[in-house]
Amino acid sequence: MKIFKFLAMLTISVLMFTGCEKEELTNYVFQEISAPTNVIANFDVSQDDSGDVSITPSGEGAQVFQVYFGDGDNTPVEVAQGESVSYTYDEGEYLVRVVAVGSTGLTSEFNQMLMISFKAPENLMVNVDQSPANPALVTVSASADFAATFDVYFGDAEDEEPTQLLPNSVVEHTYGAPGTYTIRVVAKGAGAATAETTVEVVVDEANDPMKLPVTFDDPLVGYNVVAFGAAETTFEIIDNPQLSGDNPEETKVGAITKTGAAYEGATFNLSEPLDLSGANKTLSVKIYSETAFPVLLKLETGVNDERSNEVLSNHGGTGWETLTFNFATDAKTSYLSNDDPGGAPIVPTGQFDGISLFLDFAGTAAGVYYVDDLTYEGLATEAFKLPVSFDGDVAYAAAASGIGFSVVDNPNLSGANSSATKVGAVTNAGSQYEALTFKLDEAIDFSGANKTITMKVYSETAYPVLFKLETGVNGERANEVEVNHGGTGWEVLTFDFNTARKSYVDGDSENGAAFVPTGQYDAFSIFLDFAGTTAGTFYIDDIVQVGAGDGGTGEVNSEPTAAAPSPTKSQDDVFSIFSDAYTDPAGVNYFPDWGQETTYEMVTIGAGSAIKYSNINYQGIVFGENVDATGYEYVHIDVWSADYTSLPFYLISGSGEKSVTLSLTPNSWNSLNIPLSQFTDQGLAIGDVKEIKFDVQPDNGGVIYIDNLYFYTNGDGGTTGGTGGGTTGEAPNSPIDFETGGFGADWTWSVFENQTNPPLEIVANPSATGINTSATVAKFTALQAGQAYAGVESKRGEDIGDFKFDETNSIVKIMVYKSVISDVGLKFSEASGEAEQEIKVANTKINEWEELTFDLSGSIGKGITGVITQIIVFPDFSDRTQDNVVYFDNITFGSN
Repeated sequence: MKIFKFLAMLTISVLMFTGCEKEELTNYVFQEISAPTNVIANFDVSQDDSGDVSITPSGEGAQVFQVYFGDGDNTPVEVAQGESVSYTYDEGEYLVRVVAVGSTGLTSEFNQMLMISFKAPENLMVNVDQSPANPALVTVSASADFAATFDVYFGDAEDEEPTQLLPNSVVEHTYGAPGTYTIRVVAKGAGAATAETTVEVVVDEANDPMKLPVTFDDPLVGYNVVAFGAAETTFEIIDNPQLSGDNPEETKVGAITKTGAAYEGATFNLSEPLDLSGANKTLSVKIYSETAFPVLLKLETGVNDERSNEVLSNHGGTGWETLTFNFATDAKTSYLSNDDPGGAPIVPTGQFDGISLFLDFAGTAAGVYYVDDLTYEGLATEAFKLPVSFDGDVAYAAAASGIGFSVVDNPNLSGANSSATKVGAVTNAGSQYEALTFKLDEAIDFSGANKTITMKVYSETAYPVLFKLETGVNGERANEVEVNHGGTGWEVLTFDFNTARKSYVDGDSENGAAFVPTGQYDAFSIFLDFAGTTAGTFYIDDIVQVGAGDGGTGEVNSEPTAAAPSPTKSQDDVFSIFSDAYTDPAGVNYFPDWGQETTYEMVTIGAGSAIKYSNINYQGIVFGENVDATGYEYVHIDVWSADYTSLPFYLISGSGEKSVTLSLTPNSWNSLNIPLSQFTDQGLAIGDVKEIKFDVQPDNGGVIYIDNLYFYTNGDGGTTGGTGGGTTGEAPNSPIDFETGGFGADWTWSVFENQTNPPLEIVANPSATGINTSATVAKFTALQAGQAYAGVESKRGEDIGDFKFDETNSIVKIMVYKSVISDVGLKFSEASGEAEQEIKVANTKINEWEELTFDLSGSIGKGITGVITQIIVFPDFSDRTQDNVVYFDNITFGSN
């Protein structure tokens, strides 16, 4: 800020003393002060054994270039933008440096090893990577002995000019249409002889299903959008020609050309229908027009003959505008015939797979108009996978088929499901073999020993329940398990697929035979009163694969083998109920006899103690004295279980009791920091907290261990009284540099969704050059068989410390060293697990360090408490064709 103030004052002073003279002044205060970018050089190597090389540097924001030829003479030659410099080399290998100098004096550098040899190139090897996310995008790299440069011909143009490829670099190309293309690569040295080879690539037609939101940006999607209204009405997908208003990004958009007739537009034919069975019925679309006119959005006749209906909105003619269509309040029936002209109010339900957009509905506006981002505000943001709780932002209704299904509030808070959460409502008509089928986004993995699924079912009628795994992802045999419900309300049913039988398949003589499934299943069906005729509405909840936290290996520890992490808070900042690290009240009763079947004991784990509860059914701890928790921000607990993926946690005071459900990772200690605001927001007074209780399913015979139960404040100036808190400025434990004595190297990093989850390694810097000369860095091996979103996370509540994003710390930077071009994702989580969507930024360089910048300003003030307690890194956020090693380092927090 000081330099800006100085320059501004200097400018004013110069103007005062030269006010009568007409001079041109350069005032950097009002310019962007940054170093040149995209610095590179083209090398024209003469192929006549002369060693003559012409070097043409280029770069955005560069005024002049300093070229060092790498011959031992450290005196550079200055070259202006757009000009070249020539030099004659002897045979050998030279490091050519190009330093780009901007108008403000800031510099950027490009380095390239240059091989000068009069021998013919040998051992030419070419690698072509075709992006799984966009098969039309190819990345080409090449190597050859004695080669100085490579010419690449992509094979999609007549009289094609080659693209220069330098050793240890890559070039990218995007094909404009599906087809088979031959890529030709020519290796060139300083002599006349060359070497060349070809590689064939196939770009398939885009055929992934079109579903909401429709963005036109996914090259894998077959965008089935059809123009209507006149023979000359057309639709095409183009680059956004108007980067402004509500759509300033360089993305793809749809272009509708109107002839001037009434009722022209385009129909979006969805492969996956819009589900309006819920309460949310609002759609929106971005439209570019410089003419004001009415826009009509019509839901064509639905999948099950639902009545066509429409909503009218108005475009203001100001360019890109976002129009909203609320079908819950503004919809009317559409015209069908003179006998049914429409116009009556309607609230649509059901599913619609055709959406028509009329621009200047009945008017005669002509020209080209643009559309983008047709979306439904009720879209899910989370994958549908086990465990299924019906509480998240998941498209449960869209994934369900068969008999009637909806998601509702738990209508019976009792028995094995006394929590006020969402549940699934299943309606039987009263016929035999009525089934509810779910299609999962992520398959159930039965390749290991964990083959038991539990499900809560509410029924006041006793009947058999059959759980069927439909034919698997790779053709695995359909199979099923049947158990009995006792008709006592909420019960936990256990389906052990080690005792499964083969499901009925027409003509299969082995129907009903014993079968132990292996492999992956992404669809399952539930039959309530399997072959019976019971009618009515019944409820299901919490479908869980028991022991799934072991990665499917079946190697589950029945008890923790190490103690819970030791707390680091000061005794002055906590009120402890149970912990070896703190002083606990004398009157605490950890095992009150409330007539439950719960068993409990104090056990020793490592050098400390923990409480072991078995068959918990609303069991807990009586403090012995009331705790005034209004001066604290969180309640902390460490939980370990091999049996449960969630734990209802109750806080009880003189004003009543309230609960939150804690998510657990099985077979590991879960260090959980629960904001007290989650209880006070429910109306619980916390001035006299006296008990904590837990409530899981005794039918499972499950066990939990707890340790380190205490109330605490941040102890760093955060707010109190259960409203959240946290510091401002940098994250407390940053920068994360992985150095001895610094932050990151000794943190507890957990790898996830990476097949076998090889641990994060802290290793020596593989290339201590350029912008990163530090000694140690983090190494992440992204496995080909891992998920695209494989990543690593710090230990919540301990490693990074507690802080809030604000204007001083929301620009986060990270250095990466990668062998591929792909997205890097960054995400931050609260103590409760609440997190905003990850932000992704792609690297632009390979085999050298590069600093990526992430703007987290959108997370300021977001979340339940806004207090960040965990960092999550996705080093290689992409589908992979090989194992990729990524190094990352120096994570910093700052401002713009």
